[in-house]
Amino acid sequence: MPALPEHDFEDQLCQVFHETGESFVPDTPRLAMGGATRGRRRQRRRLALGAAAAVLAVSGLGAAVLPSALQTNGTGPAASPVPSPPVSDPPDAARIPQEAHLASAVAERLPKGLRIVRSDGSTQGSAAFPTNRAWAELVLDDGQGQSLLSVGVFNPHRGAIQPCDQSPFTGLECRQTPQPDGGTVAVMRYAGEDANPWRFTAVEWVTADGMTITATSHNAARRGGAPNRPEPLLSAAALSSLATDPGWRTIASQLLAVMPNSTSTDASVQRPDLLPPGLKVLSSTAGAEQTATLADGDRTVVLRLQEEAADRSVLDWFADAPTLPDDTRIRSVANRPVPGTQGSTETVVDVLRPDGRRVRVTAVNPAGAGSPDAGRAPLLTLDQLTAIARCPGWTVPAPD
Repeated sequence: MPALPEHDFEDQLCQVFHETGESFVPDTPRLAMGGATRGRRRQRRRLALGAAAAVLAVSGLGAAVLPSALQTNGTGPAASPVPSPPVSDPPDAARIPQEAHLASAVAERLPKGLRIVRSDGSTQGSAAFPTNRAWAELVLDDGQGQSLLSVGVFNPHRGAIQPCDQSPFTGLECRQTPQPDGGTVAVMRYAGEDANPWRFTAVEWVTADGMTITATSHNAARRGGAPNRPEPLLSAAALSSLATDPGWRTIASQLLAVMPNSTSTDASVQRPDLLPPGLKVLSSTAGAEQTATLADGDRTVVLRLQEEAADRSVLDWFADAPTLPDDTRIRSVANRPVPGTQGSTETVVDVLRPDGRRVRVTAVNPAGAGSPDAGRAPLLTLDQLTAIARCPGWTVPAPD
C-alpha cells in the first residue's frame, strides 16, 4: 500500500474530528485509522446538558469542585517567570467559578525542564459543557526545537478498540503490549518517506473497561507542519509514562459515555460581523461548537463558542446571575490564568437567553514561556465576547 501523503493523513484526522463532534481535531493515529475505515462521513453532534456524570453540582457553588487528579500547583515544568495578570472578576453571582483545565493536568505530568510556549484544551467543572472526551494541546520546547504534544482522554464506556488492529498506510509502526489488568498499551511511530519529514510518536493506553488515553508527540509545532527537529521531543518511554498515569481515570469518570440528543448535520454556524477590524481568521471549524484562531498580525487568540438548550440545572446555575433589560442572564470571568501553562489566559462569557438557549464564548490567549504575550489578557475583551454571545447570528439550527 502506498504511503499516505501528509495532507491525506491530516484530512483523515479532520474526518475523525467531525465524527466525534468537537472543535478539537484529535491527534490520535488510531482515530485517524478508524476514520479511514469508517469512510468519509461528515457528522456533527450537538452538545447537550443534563448529564450528572459530566457536570459537578452546579447549584449554589461559588467555586468549582476540582477533581483531585486535575488540581494543580500552578508551577508547571521549569516555569518561566510570567506576569501575574490581574483577574477582573464580577460578583459571585455573576462569576464563572474556577474550572479544571486538562492542559494544566498535562503540564504537571511533563518531564522537568521543558518550556510550554503555547497551550489550549478543554475544561471540567460546574460551568463546563459536558462532553465525551477531554483534550489538550501544548507546544513544548527543550531548546532543540518546538514540538506539539496532544493528549486525549476518552470515557471508559465508549468501548475498547485495539490500536494496532488497523493500519491502512505504510510508514506507521505499531507495537501493542498486553497489560496485567487486561488492558493494552500501544506504541505507534510514523515516519514519512524522504519527501515527507513529518514524524510523530504516539502511545495509547486502553484499559480493560475501555478508558482510552492517547499522548502524541510531533517533530513539528503543528500537525503536518514544517519539522522543527529531526524527531519528536518526547520519547516513547516519556509518552508511556504520561499516557498511563492513573490520574486520568478521575478525569475520564467525568465524561459522558454518549453525547445525548446528538444529530448529524452539516449546517454551519453563521459568524456575526462583530469581530474587531484587522483580525485575520487563521483557521476555523463550524457546527454546534465553533472554534476560530484569529490574529491581528502580532498576537493570536482562540475563540470558542458552544450553544445548546438549558436544562433545569443550568437554569438554577443562572438563577441569581445579573439580568439585562431583555431578560438575558450573564456570568463571566475575565483574564483568568490557566495554571501551569506558563502564560495562557482566558476570558469566558456564559449567557442564558430569554428563549432558554445557553451560549458560552471563550477567548484563549495561548501564549506561554518566552512570549511577550504570556500572561496578557486575550485579544478579545469581555465586552466584545458579550456582544458575540448575545448575537442571534450564532444560533445553531435546530436538529431535524
